Amino acid sequence: MKKESFHKLITLVAAVGLLGVAPHARSGEDTKEPEAKDMEEAMDLMSGSLKRLRRLRRDPDRWTKSAALVAEGSQIVIASMKWIPKEIEELPEGPEKIRALADSRRLMGLTLAGYAELELAFLAQDEEKAEETLDKLKEIKAESHEKYNKGE
Repeated sequence: MKKESFHKLITLVAAVGLLGVAPHARSGEDTKEPEAKDMEEAMDLMSGSLKRLRRLRRDPDRWTKSAALVAEGSQIVIASMKWIPKEIEELPEGPEKIRALADSRRLMGLTLAGYAELELAFLAQDEEKAEETLDKLKEIKAESHEKYNKGE
């Protein structure tokens, strides 16, 4: 390599570094899923992402597509963490509301962890782990709805 070419390469690398080129964070514009306007919509989108997994059972690229679908669902879980369930919003200020908020965050954290486990199961092509994790997510959903979505 010529000395001049080497200097151009070093200059280019330094310029790119100074411009702050970094990995692109996912935003609502980058995902195929529409952004939810409230917690109810976010829950519907999360549920829909899991239901679409059934359609992929016979797809030759099932594992890769399922992992991608679950990764998209994870982004919805993360986005929905900023909302508070209506049942909690309606509680009077005090210890009961504080406990309910903490429990809601716990359930959302477990949901996100479940999505990550499910994505890893699909990437490992582990059918048993995927089914086990889906069952765990259903249990978390049931507990969440029992406590904070009594209207459903």
